[in-house]
Amino acid sequence: MPSDSRKYLVGLVGPDVLEAAEKDLFHPVRLDLDNCDAIEIRYDFFDESEWPTLSERVRHIVDNKIQIGTIRLQRDGGKFPDARAVERLELWKRILSGKQVPEWLDLERDCLSDFKALNDMAYPIGVSLLISEHNFVRIPTDMELETFAADIKRVGAQGLKIAAMSNSDSDCDRLYKFAKKYGKKFQLFAAFGMGETGRVSRLWSLNEGANLTYGSIGHSEAPGQIEVSVMRRALDQTENLHSQMEILAFLEQF
Repeated sequence: MPSDSRKYLVGLVGPDVLEAAEKDLFHPVRLDLDNCDAIEIRYDFFDESEWPTLSERVRHIVDNKIQIGTIRLQRDGGKFPDARAVERLELWKRILSGKQVPEWLDLERDCLSDFKALNDMAYPIGVSLLISEHNFVRIPTDMELETFAADIKRVGAQGLKIAAMSNSDSDCDRLYKFAKKYGKKFQLFAAFGMGETGRVSRLWSLNEGANLTYGSIGHSEAPGQIEVSVMRRALDQTENLHSQMEILAFLEQF
């Protein structure tokens, strides 16, 4: 599956953002949502009774954005209890039965055993799967990244995301190498570092082969995350930001 030539800035939607946007046509979060190319609906932040209608509610506010549906487990930085991981397939089924559904669903790599069952539900209605990995300790080795890509290609998923903690200025070089090699082999591909030394990679990774990156709306949900308004300004000035140092200098203005 070749990559999409566009670059996608994803903003996360939780209860606070959605409720604010629904109540006030002129609320600042609406500008943030407009600055995004895609919206990540974090189902794990909402009450389960709301899940079947969330996609429709988000489309009512921003109807021209790609949606990525996520039920993030606690061990991967979310709020859905790890002990209830086995329940998610039934919950995905409820989400996919809604009047509106996301174009993509995000499934963690450590739950890859659920891929076939979830894909059997999603594929017939035109929903694709993005496989994600979150490492809050370190950047994986080259061999670990190669194995990750091989696992995703083996099951036939169309999207890949790796977000890993950067602990030095050169830590993200492995992610850039990974993006150069595999970015064009997936429709959606993200590979960036978390933490302070990973901030630049959220933008520079798009120069290295990735086409997907994430920004914050309101408060940050991940270490080193940058506000979508700042990310959009940077993306709009890509032709003037030729190096990681120039991106860093740009970010330091905000």
